[in-house]
Amino acid sequence: MNEELERILGALASYIGLIPSILALIKFKNAPKGSRLVAYLVWWGTMIGLLAMFIGAFLHQPNLYLLHLYTIVDFMLLTLIFKPVLSSYLSRFLLIGFPLFAAINSIFFEHLKSENVLNRSLSAFILMFYALSFFTKTLREMKISRLERVPLFWISIGVLFYNAGSFFIFLFSHYLTPIFDLWYVYFGIHAIFTILLYLFYTIALWVQPKQ
Repeated sequence: MNEELERILGALASYIGLIPSILALIKFKNAPKGSRLVAYLVWWGTMIGLLAMFIGAFLHQPNLYLLHLYTIVDFMLLTLIFKPVLSSYLSRFLLIGFPLFAAINSIFFEHLKSENVLNRSLSAFILMFYALSFFTKTLREMKISRLERVPLFWISIGVLFYNAGSFFIFLFSHYLTPIFDLWYVYFGIHAIFTILLYLFYTIALWVQPKQ
């Protein structure tokens, strides 16, 4: 993967969030609570992506501190979205515990000007658990007749695919980025996963929940 292709994929990954963001604006007024949380999720991700690109590409300033903030808020929103398939104790614990852990790690261990490898890796691992919890609960209960009409189904696919694909990229990013040839591969592959994730978010916002 060459530098030019990586830049194209990176730009596309930054702009792809505009599709579900616009759709969320159109549907927000009549959307149920779960879909409104998805709207907040895509608006947040799109805003951070565009802001990071503006600061990095146009202002030529460091922007990695945005990633630290993005990871925490993204995790909290997804925890609220997956709350129906989690125990109330677990969801409350993670809504407090992960942001606290991530903040301490960012302030005292992984500097705000560097990648938050530990926070992103831990977040990816927990979010994969969320998605698997949805699929396990759905298969065990067998109550959903039209699975393709359930937004959380599409969110779970996107979250599982993105985090499973990105987990080892997050975990070993400190080792990959100094290697010039792998640097473009690393960001290019992650951009592809990001594009797919937002496409699944778009489907989740588009489908009509089964009443």
